Amino acid sequence: QEIMMMDRRVMVTGAGREPKGRFLNAGEPINPTEHKDLQRILQAGALCNDARLLQHHKNGKHVWEVRGDPTEAALVVVAAKADQQKEFMEKYFHRVDEVPFSSKTKWMATFHRTDDNRVWVFVKGAPEIVFGMSAWHQQNGTERPMGAVDLAAFESANIDMAGRALRVLALAYRIISPNEVEAYKADLEQGKAPLTLMGLVGMIDPPRPEVPAAIERSRNAGIRVVMATGDHKLTAEAIGQKIGLLDGGEPGQTPQQVLTGPEVGRMSDDELDEQIEHTAVFARVAPEHKHRIVESLRRQGHVVAMTGDGVNDAPALQAAEIGVAMGITGTDVTKETAEMVLADDNFASIVNSVEEGRVVFLNVRKVVKFLLATNIGEDLTLLTALAFLPGVGLILTPVQILWVNLVTDGILDITLALEPKESDVMDDPPRKKEARIVNFEILQTIVFVALFMAAGTLWMYMRASAAGGIVRAQTIAFTTLAMFQVFNALNCRSRDKSVFQLGLLSNRYLLAAIVTSIALQLAANRVPFMEAALGTVPLTARDWGLIVLVASSVFIADELRKLIQRRLRARGR
Repeated sequence: QEIMMMDRRVMVTGAGREPKGRFLNAGEPINPTEHKDLQRILQAGALCNDARLLQHHKNGKHVWEVRGDPTEAALVVVAAKADQQKEFMEKYFHRVDEVPFSSKTKWMATFHRTDDNRVWVFVKGAPEIVFGMSAWHQQNGTERPMGAVDLAAFESANIDMAGRALRVLALAYRIISPNEVEAYKADLEQGKAPLTLMGLVGMIDPPRPEVPAAIERSRNAGIRVVMATGDHKLTAEAIGQKIGLLDGGEPGQTPQQVLTGPEVGRMSDDELDEQIEHTAVFARVAPEHKHRIVESLRRQGHVVAMTGDGVNDAPALQAAEIGVAMGITGTDVTKETAEMVLADDNFASIVNSVEEGRVVFLNVRKVVKFLLATNIGEDLTLLTALAFLPGVGLILTPVQILWVNLVTDGILDITLALEPKESDVMDDPPRKKEARIVNFEILQTIVFVALFMAAGTLWMYMRASAAGGIVRAQTIAFTTLAMFQVFNALNCRSRDKSVFQLGLLSNRYLLAAIVTSIALQLAANRVPFMEAALGTVPLTARDWGLIVLVASSVFIADELRKLIQRRLRARGR
């Protein structure tokens, strides 16, 4: 986006991998090859670099692909925009040695021997570090001593660029002879080798458009998002504000703050534990800082999911309950360490997976609640008849019990597991780690439904048997129990929402299962061979009307329970 040198500030247009764009000085296009300082800084950025820009054909089109770190790739692309192709430059600048980037030193250096028997040393890294290594600065193709005024100008530019959410790197160089390489490299690693500062490059790594919304969804779901980055504090703060991490907190709460890696390093565990609850952004962090952040969050009782892409992130991923690796930019070590790999490297995918996990968990609860309520209702009906109705015995035959369990239960419970997500699934706080599938609320509902099923089925049986005919009474009890299960399946679609709020047609699988269950139940006392197999007799339309009326009582009662529960919750009770 921007290249800052001592005598000019150049803006760069274009985005993405394609090396197309213009260089603008004071709004006017310039030719970068005519500006020696700009040309050299572009060369340094592309050569002190391990990324590659590749072009290949796909569907008759030229497609650009980058391999390597995205930050380094941006430097290769901007050089290519000025016709400084890395592959061609390397034919003249032969790399002979390097000092790899380290999260501790925060800089990288490469040594390139040219045909005129000189060695160019290019260094790129965090501005505040490279500034301290620079004894000179480049201006109009010449080297000038780095005075206090010059250094202040570069520092001010760094603060300005970082405050605009730009990721800023400083680039420097030095020319030495081939026999000085080893000694100069040793001095460079000890911070004793003087450099010539060329300037600053500012790149934008904008958050994806969906990130602010994903963070808001996380906040509504009781999930706290913390950003840990190697960027400058001002850059991290600007991005944090843009994506909604640093919004000042809720009314009455302490505003979220920004801490740097060095500040974390100076804190004791107790001090970090005290500060971490009010910190949303960590800047200039090293791997050991990330590890300490994860450990501190866990000491506060949080369940931590940690994302990372580099080898150095592995310890923090291992320390978190859920390690999340980047599938595109992540290293093999990171992917092996993590429990989850993001195929699209998209933060919103993590939030979506949380939502999907909640839907699955709730649907498991719905199925378990349905099965327990209906089966306990059956058990209660049969046991009550045996214990309190002398001379009645089993009000259902074994074949009828098997039919209810296999046909009615077996169809309805599968389709309940396919229930679509409820609109407010991400508005509830996270459940506790020790939360059980069958909690007290579900037990209450199970007892509530089971009592209705038992009472209604027994009443229908006693009424029919009083009118004469045990087989007819068993048929009515059998059908009533099956219809209770159909209406209970509607109840189990949500723990607190009315079926009419969810939409009668929103789960078409369940609707089809209900129609199938009713059709099979009609066939059970209408088709002759099924009557013989199940021991049933035909029922009249009046019988069916009374069965539906009684069985629907459990649906009506549960709808009233949900209505009362929603109103009490709305009043904060």
